[in-house]
Amino acid sequence: MSAKTHYKTAHEDRISLKQKSAYAVGMLVNNLQAAALPAMVVILNLGLGMDVLWVGLIGAIPRIFDAISDPLLGYISDNTRTRWGRRRPFIFAGAILAGIIFALMWQLPSGYIDILDKTPIKQHQTIADSKTDAVFNDAGGVILDYSEEAMADANFTFYGPEALATEAGSSLSTNLDGFPQVEINVDIPEFESFQVVFNEAAGESYSIDLSDEMSEDGKGNLYKFKLADLVRSTSLGDQTGDETLDIQSLDNISIHLAGLVGTGTATIHSLKLRKSEKFFVTYFWYFMAMSILFFLAYTVFATPFVAFGYEMTPDYHERTRLHAFANTVGQLAWLGVPWFYAIMSSALFRDTVHGARTLAIAVGIIVAVFGIIPAIFLKERQTLEPVKNTGKSIGENMSEFFKGIVTTFKCSPFVKLCGATFLVFNGFQLGMSFSIYVMIYYLFGGNDGDAGKLMGWFGMLTSIATLGVIPLTGWIATKIGKRKTFLITISLSILGYAIKWVGYNPDYPYWLLYAAPFVAFGTGSLFTLMGSMISDVCDYDELETHQRREGVFGAIYWWMVKVGMALAGLLTGILLKVSGFDVALGAAQSENTLFLIRVFDVGIPLFTSLIALWIISTYKLTEVKAYDIRTQLEARRGKVAMADSTDN
Repeated sequence: MSAKTHYKTAHEDRISLKQKSAYAVGMLVNNLQAAALPAMVVILNLGLGMDVLWVGLIGAIPRIFDAISDPLLGYISDNTRTRWGRRRPFIFAGAILAGIIFALMWQLPSGYIDILDKTPIKQHQTIADSKTDAVFNDAGGVILDYSEEAMADANFTFYGPEALATEAGSSLSTNLDGFPQVEINVDIPEFESFQVVFNEAAGESYSIDLSDEMSEDGKGNLYKFKLADLVRSTSLGDQTGDETLDIQSLDNISIHLAGLVGTGTATIHSLKLRKSEKFFVTYFWYFMAMSILFFLAYTVFATPFVAFGYEMTPDYHERTRLHAFANTVGQLAWLGVPWFYAIMSSALFRDTVHGARTLAIAVGIIVAVFGIIPAIFLKERQTLEPVKNTGKSIGENMSEFFKGIVTTFKCSPFVKLCGATFLVFNGFQLGMSFSIYVMIYYLFGGNDGDAGKLMGWFGMLTSIATLGVIPLTGWIATKIGKRKTFLITISLSILGYAIKWVGYNPDYPYWLLYAAPFVAFGTGSLFTLMGSMISDVCDYDELETHQRREGVFGAIYWWMVKVGMALAGLLTGILLKVSGFDVALGAAQSENTLFLIRVFDVGIPLFTSLIALWIISTYKLTEVKAYDIRTQLEARRGKVAMADSTDN
């Protein structure tokens, strides 16, 4: 028979629109859970102030637990028999648990307060000795142009955030107790002395002289000290009070610069009150534990759900149509997720951590409510006789489980699909984890608001393009086969990554959007094709092993994905450390740091996609081979073999 032969989908192999829709809603929830955490975890670094390496560990370790539980859950669901089916009880319980845990895990307090941040502030006043006003820039810092003739000294006074004069009942007020550390990020060409003064409304003043902390060339950058280091002033104000700094009664904070030399620009990037190190250790372990629980709940939902999709039809082309339909609907999750950072950093919330707390509740409700729809409306298709209770011991079951894992990894077509997915998806994820850093610090000079908007537009345009890519992928695959379609679409995504490098232009930051439609071909086609191809592999495996193991195959497939995501999370933290990135520096990151994070962003997914192309070029499970396998399986089950047709 010609390799170009196509087969007609029998009426009984078609999946009803109702069933496709129920499965598609589950795919939407599945994608939302997969996308929301990576989109929000950056807040642990950029919002909470946690070290990037710690954030990397949080991204890696819970996924390892998740990866271990996936195959076990797949095996359990394959061998579960209940009146509601073998998959549906897990989907129902997993959706509710995952939604609740996701909402709870983000109920974090703020790790620091940036006095210059735009969110909780009434207008500051910044005054130089010459009465020249400083200017607040878009990134939340303050800039003062000075000249030696006009002024030798400058005084910056920051008034009026509701956080400093807490107002009862204000949604933006913040309790400043428990922030014992101060970080000031300044960029001043040359000066002689640098003093910070905390002025209470009652009249007492406390100060610290940071002149001895200056670098040898006289330039300032990042200064750190503790509130306990402040000394009560005897020369400023009337100094009436209890002789103890009351952080909640601050009237203002002033920065005094003396001995400004020549003509230049003084920039104060940030002025932060920061929690103690004990706080960050505590919430590192809290978020780690909650992440592990979330991924376990997510596994209870996702592993049986994915397996459900593999067994809904035995037809080669209907499988592709199902996954094209479901992934198109599921793609809607990616329309909203790119805007998460913009939402969390918007003026709706006191800070990004406050935004994350609120957004997580909304995500949790959506997951719990819509996630149970597949469990209620999907119907399971019988492919094999129910497994009888043989009274096996736990040890015997575990032995059978591990033998099944070994057998699965001996399936060559499946291993190739896992390897290609591991490289394409996790290369994309690892690269994208640097994108928000490039946008904030390279394209917009520290302005997270503008960066969040560009991130939103880039992600939304990519998602919109993906909505077109998915059905196009399904259509092309029915014409030229799944393997050739993969080679074409991933090649187009590689072109997108190359365009992305050019699009990172600070003068024209929105050039980046030209790359979005091409990048969309990568992830847009990947899971549409892979879901259908793994269904074919399940038939191939049944022919070889006489077992139907969609749960194990789905679990191991996603196990590979999640191991990669764990590695991506860890590597993100490590590579940010390698680049020299320090969130405390704000917009003052080095040129080498900005160059390296762009290289990581673009180069990693480009390289991994090239390797994936080579792997799939050797994949041999074609349409003709798949239909031959099905014919043998139908004969084994005592059914009439299908007739060939050149219609599709």
